[in-house]
Formats: sequence, C-alpha cells, structure tokens
Amino acid sequence: MSWFWLALGAAALWGFGYTINQVTLKHFSAIELLLFESFVVFSTAAIYFLWRGDFHDFMHKLANPKQLTLIILSSLVYIVASLLILKSISASNAALAAIIESCYPIFTVIFAFILFGELQLNLISVLGYLLILCGIIVIKIYGH
Repeated sequence: MSWFWLALGAAALWGFGYTINQVTLKHFSAIELLLFESFVVFSTAAIYFLWRGDFHDFMHKLANPKQLTLIILSSLVYIVASLLILKSISASNAALAAIIESCYPIFTVIFAFILFGELQLNLISVLGYLLILCGIIVIKIYGH
C-alpha cells in the first residue's frame, strides 16, 4: 500500500477520533481522556509484543541512550500536543481544531531542517504549505 493511502487512512481515522473526542470531552477532562487512551494504547501494544515475541528486541533498542532520549522526548511532545488539541476541541469544536492543527506539516519542515539538516521540500509541497497557510488565515480572520 502506498504512503499516500496510508496517510489518508490515518487522516480519516484522526478525523473520526476528533469527532468522538468532541462528545467525550463533554464528560471527561482532557487529562482523563488522555490517561484512558494511553492505557488502551499501552494494553494493545503489550498484547502485540507478547503475541509477536518482540519485547526483547524492543528493550535492546531502548538500551541505546540516544534512541532512548529521542523516544522519551517524542513521547513528551506527543503528550503535550495531545492535551493541547483536546483542550482546543473542548474550547471550539473538532472541525475548527483539526483545521488549525493541519498546519503541522509546516512545523515538520522547519524542525526537520533545524534538528537534522534535512530540507524536505519540493515545489508541490511548497504549494501545499501555502494553501494550508491560506486556510488557516481565512479561519483566523473569518472563523469563530
């Protein structure tokens, strides 16, 4: 399956999840929802590792200090980002929060360049980034 369809599938599932979260956040705080989602992710991953027998290999990878630091940093960033988007969904709605969050590819390009010296741009992606920016500006100026 090509990267495009995988990414589109992820986007569809994120949209579905945000829609569900909008309703769930009426009854639970962002941190409560994140705690429960984290428990589900942990349980699912643990079952996967036990079923596949990959736990030893995973622990071996974590023995590398650089990889351990990166995975901890990534996890902390994910936690804060998740809390921010859940709070945004609570304060507005799932659709508006998702539209603004959709500018993350711009930050991906910036951080890939700053952290790893990679320039992940071509003419088509620049056009896409400009369209994303235009959409965000329209939402900010004329939105709620």
